[in-house]
Amino acid sequence: MGNKTDGGSGSALELDWGSRERRPQDDGPDAVVPSPGAEAPALVGKGPPGDPRYMSMELRYSLEAVLKSPMLHMRQFRETVEILIGWEGKNQYSISGEDGRNSVFVGETGEGWASGLLRNFWPFYRTRLECMTPTGTMALAVEIPWSLFFARAEVLAWDGRLLGTIEQRWTVFQRCLDIVSPTGVVLASVVGPFTKPWTFRVLKRDEEVAVIRKRWSGLLQESFTDADNFTVEFQPSCTDPRLRQLLLSTALFVDLLYFDNRRGRGSGLSLSD
Repeated sequence: MGNKTDGGSGSALELDWGSRERRPQDDGPDAVVPSPGAEAPALVGKGPPGDPRYMSMELRYSLEAVLKSPMLHMRQFRETVEILIGWEGKNQYSISGEDGRNSVFVGETGEGWASGLLRNFWPFYRTRLECMTPTGTMALAVEIPWSLFFARAEVLAWDGRLLGTIEQRWTVFQRCLDIVSPTGVVLASVVGPFTKPWTFRVLKRDEEVAVIRKRWSGLLQESFTDADNFTVEFQPSCTDPRLRQLLLSTALFVDLLYFDNRRGRGSGLSLSD
């Protein structure tokens, strides 16, 4: 992690997201930006990855809670077969804002028995979670490749470009993750003290900008499944829409890294024990 640099000032942070592929006309008077109240097609590859200005109207509306709500609720679903025999099915979540309106549905890819066998028994399995709008448009994707020591997740924006990575760091007294831009800048750090195993503080330049918390899911779920409920609580200062998308992805990664019962399937998940 020594090759990474600090985000520095706010302006420097904006310049270090990377993967912009910006051309002069993108910022000029002829720039094509969706106007409020008018439907416009999504502009693939335009602007910074994950920038709402270049999303379709439908995608921006579905992500409104992720981009603006002071709190997100993340609820995980488990199927009956998982409860009865312990078979690990696909991870599935619903994401809603403070008002309780469902915003995004998250599902792990891989259909059929072959994928199920790999998911449960193959140690080098690569996990991919896709965050979908109610109409079936992909809003985000989180990929967790196999790693030998420290786990990492790659977050892809709606158009497939790299939005950032989430990387596990080694520490003695707490659990730590770095949220890193495509250019290697540490945008924020996630710190989870061992004395508060269900709480993860998100710090940007030593200032708390959000808190990820695991919530009590009920006696049945807590006793017999690994289905978890989380909240992501944003401070008023956390207004960067790309960072907020990365924080939702971080909550998903935290669940798989520290609270999922699968063992030895790779991605460094077994290091959470």
